[in-house]
Amino acid sequence: MLKIYHLEWYIYVATQGLTKLPELFSVDEAAAIAEVPADTIRTALEKKAVTPSHRQRVGKAVRHQFSAGDVLFVKLLVEFPFPLSRHDKQSLAQILAHGSRKAAQWSLEGNDLLYRSGEMQISIECKSFRQTVAKNLAAYRWGRRRVVSSPDILGGEPVFRGTRIPVQHVASLFRKGVPESEIAEDFPALNARDLAYARLVARFGERPGRPRKRLAFKRERVAGKRIDAQ
Repeated sequence: MLKIYHLEWYIYVATQGLTKLPELFSVDEAAAIAEVPADTIRTALEKKAVTPSHRQRVGKAVRHQFSAGDVLFVKLLVEFPFPLSRHDKQSLAQILAHGSRKAAQWSLEGNDLLYRSGEMQISIECKSFRQTVAKNLAAYRWGRRRVVSSPDILGGEPVFRGTRIPVQHVASLFRKGVPESEIAEDFPALNARDLAYARLVARFGERPGRPRKRLAFKRERVAGKRIDAQ
């Protein structure tokens, strides 16, 4: 089972052995992977509702970099069915972005989140948005390995390895709403994972909109009868 929270890559460096480097994403990349508008993340950054794991200063500007756990946390905030306090957001960030099992009144139960307060507890079903993030992370990682750039091919424009097919060209077709079946027919050299990456690139800097299916949660008493809520 793929665990999204607190995820890091390990890269072998010949001179130093095993080196641990974090896998980081820009605002646009994080937005595409989480399938949320990039402006939503920028607003959350301005309001300090989201604090990415890494920040890089470039001149006078600060470039925010998101870990996979940060992306999962952003997805949760956007899909959450009711407003969260700053304290709750900090607790959930500790669990989803930093790998804690419990923070304040929140805890991780399997893949889901549980909130306890006295006799009341709320179970947050996280399967759907975990799957969304996992699917898009897989597409992103595939593309990072599959796409190459060489001055000898289209002046250095990124293309799919072994082809002269520009990534941005295929991504532009997805932006225009061309069905995937037509794109696959026009570019038989591209496999399903190539198309999944191009679809992800199509969302970089775009406004995908809010997900159609809202986050599901259940309210129940610790020793009582369960009550389903929407």
